[in-house]
Amino acid sequence: MLDDLFPILADPDFQKPGSGLMSFPAYVYVYPPDEEYAFREALPQLQERLRRPNVGQNSLAVNIYDALVEHLEEKTLGGRPLLDRILEQEEQDPEKVDRQVKRHARSEEFVEQVASRFSAFAQEEGGLDRSYVFVHGWGEVHPYLRASQFLDLMEPHLRGYKVVLFYPGTYDNGEFRLFGELSSGNVYRASCLNERLEA
Repeated sequence: MLDDLFPILADPDFQKPGSGLMSFPAYVYVYPPDEEYAFREALPQLQERLRRPNVGQNSLAVNIYDALVEHLEEKTLGGRPLLDRILEQEEQDPEKVDRQVKRHARSEEFVEQVASRFSAFAQEEGGLDRSYVFVHGWGEVHPYLRASQFLDLMEPHLRGYKVVLFYPGTYDNGEFRLFGELSSGNVYRASCLNERLEA
């Protein structure tokens, strides 16, 4: 899995942060939801292949769900991690907790935290180029954050690197569907890498 994507990411022209979608360097790669475990094994292997001397790319992979959990652990309320309070309230008032988590997942504070992590990685000195940030975990973070919302919120921050969202679902007629069923909203500004593979 992901073997078909490697030639695109290894292409020196595509690696340049300024090539392709210069004003909005975001891409989506769609894979079948039932291949989630195969994807999780394949992503580190793809990163390792990109690090080889003939390609020379060090990439960052971020599970967006894990990033949200870390954010809720770091944020405190009354001296306690917000995540602890959320877990305590979950059984008593699940709707309130749902609203609260959605608010934090779509907050400027969370997006800036994620964006600064991406930017710090891209600017880090080292022997390898750092053109790619891979973001996955969209099935896990649903329904708190959709890929389209994330890209809209990230737009001011996408500079100096390319973001590739790994999306468990389908793409048809310009529409991404999570698990092949749930519309992700309008992500028309992101390019579907699967279309490049079929061309």
